[in-house]
Amino acid sequence: MVTIAPHDFWSGPLTKTRKSALVPRGPWVYGLTGLGVSYKADPSLLTDVVPKPLRVSDGSVFAYITEIVTWSPNAVELSTEAPDQLYYHEGAFFVRVEYGGKTYTYCPFMWVDSDISLLRGLLVGWPKKLAKVALTKTHPMISGLDRPRKGLKLGGYVARAGSTLYRVRVELGDDGEGKYLPLLTEHPFILIRYFAGVSPTLATVNELVELVGEIDARTWRGRGEIEVIGGPNDELESLKPISEAVGYYFNMALKLKSVSAVGRAEGFS
Repeated sequence: MVTIAPHDFWSGPLTKTRKSALVPRGPWVYGLTGLGVSYKADPSLLTDVVPKPLRVSDGSVFAYITEIVTWSPNAVELSTEAPDQLYYHEGAFFVRVEYGGKTYTYCPFMWVDSDISLLRGLLVGWPKKLAKVALTKTHPMISGLDRPRKGLKLGGYVARAGSTLYRVRVELGDDGEGKYLPLLTEHPFILIRYFAGVSPTLATVNELVELVGEIDARTWRGRGEIEVIGGPNDELESLKPISEAVGYYFNMALKLKSVSAVGRAEGFS
């Protein structure tokens, strides 16, 4: 008899073999290639997208657009039978916050173009939606796009429900390769794992989740530009820049080390 044990199924559909689950069991590792910009937004406006008890720190924001490759030892057959389920595109904003005497990176918005990634993220607390995500891709056989170099220009955008939500443009400088990405390599993440109890007989899940990752990054820095537009179902006004942006192109590997509940979200003033 196959029973439903803790961590045995990550999602439905539930079947005896477990092969029909939308999200196969982890542990998952992630390889990211993309571009991003670091800038300052108005801290007083960021409180519109950062609920209490989290506290906006200094207005630091990092926005990226990436292509992501994933892998799990419990889903190796997907590499040959359904490879499109192992990669996707993602866009996101990150904000520096404080909670419990520690500094964290909080993600108020994230968009993906894969249903597996959508649900896998929601299970942990990433605030994912489906969207169109596009970015410049490099290729080793194309002159001018074969590798990161001074003067290389890259761009990308996220669009949803007929609206372009934001655009990112980067022109690389001559700083060479580094290992630093603002917010992503600086602090652990703190997320809100929230599932509404949509009837009086169902429980609401409300957890602040600390996510500590093992991150290895290769980064190239340059000039950055971000155009934050938003849409009728994506309120991004508070994330608009009030400073010049620094641009990045990066390759990054992410492996989760620990995920733990550390409190509850309280809401907005």
